[in-house]
Amino acid sequence: MVGVKRNIASLLAAIVVLGGLESRASVARVPVLRMQTVPAFRGPVIEQMNAQLKTLLDQGPPSQLLRSFQSVVAPAPAAATPEAFAARAAIVQALAAPESALPDIVRSLDAAGGRKAAKASSRLRELGRMLDAAQDEGKPVIAAAAALNARFDGATAAPGEAVDLAALPTEYFGGPSAKKAARKLKKEVKRADALEDMLAAAKTQAVLIVVQGMDTAGKDGVIKRGLRGLNPAWVKVAAFKKPSAEEAKQDFLVRIRKELPAPGTIAVFNRSQYEDIAVPAVYGTQSASELESRYARLVAFERELAEKGIRIIKVFLHVSKDVQRERLQRRVDRRDKHWKFSESDLETRKKWDEFQRAYGRILARTSTYWAPWNVIAADGKPARDYAFTRLLRKTLERMSLSYPVTPGFHEVKIPR
Repeated sequence: MVGVKRNIASLLAAIVVLGGLESRASVARVPVLRMQTVPAFRGPVIEQMNAQLKTLLDQGPPSQLLRSFQSVVAPAPAAATPEAFAARAAIVQALAAPESALPDIVRSLDAAGGRKAAKASSRLRELGRMLDAAQDEGKPVIAAAAALNARFDGATAAPGEAVDLAALPTEYFGGPSAKKAARKLKKEVKRADALEDMLAAAKTQAVLIVVQGMDTAGKDGVIKRGLRGLNPAWVKVAAFKKPSAEEAKQDFLVRIRKELPAPGTIAVFNRSQYEDIAVPAVYGTQSASELESRYARLVAFERELAEKGIRIIKVFLHVSKDVQRERLQRRVDRRDKHWKFSESDLETRKKWDEFQRAYGRILARTSTYWAPWNVIAADGKPARDYAFTRLLRKTLERMSLSYPVTPGFHEVKIPR
């Protein structure tokens, strides 16, 4: 009976959420795709979720669960990666609303498929049964999770929490050589091209790739080389520069909505809606309350897209300050690179530390299980490009793509 009530509550919650999202969708509406009310988890987030859930369950009876929650989940993750923050946020949401959010997240794990997702789903269900059986003993855990979730205020981390970019590598050590990475890239593009063909044929889903990074991190490069070989008819690239005077008067998501992918296509954002947090945060052009609002709005916006069948791949290209200096100097020294250099690049470089902190906060507070951030080391170009395309290929594979079947075609005979 409890399970039936949970399913009904979850269904009603989904209807309410979708209704609310539809009412907020204005100006340029999101293309109507096959409805996917349960966005699926991705691999690295599932691994982090398994690790955190195992620690919680290993504490034993519900009487120990609150202590474990306060020591394991409540603090920012020790391994402060975007995936760890996304996993933690999912667990907090599940525990804060075990009657509605927990079964919703279980279904998301089941939709992801695979042994690790099944393990995480099983652990989360076990946690739900434990809370259900504990009754009064479980209430403090639910209350603590709800309080933390309220601190997130619609985002996926509390104000002040951030990914530690300084602790993440900017170069892959022990990975493939430059030549081997280039060969692997060609194979990845070939596999991605076949999957893109099915995506275009079915026209039931779409892909949005968001590419962010400091100047010279290689945003143009990964788009140019990482997608070379895909059918350009089904790929659209939008480069978001500083908003025009007209755009600045509009809501910051208006120009983003105009560039969303149509069914069967891949849209690539070279810079994105996240510029509208990073730049104002560094230069102080928006109030703190407005920036806080944008975190929550971006999380809700991406949930809206995911529920409409748009898979979101968010990439942060992580370049070191030394390599950035070398690449900027190359733009100055080489005549064929002059067009890529701007005096504003030097002004931005002066605020390197401020931008690193701003992006660290963005990665923590907007990394969700339906749209997690992926940090790609960007000092080595071939390895960077290979990692980028591999991520696209793996995402397309998880979408269960197939060619549509048209009844009656086997009877059609083409006249001579």
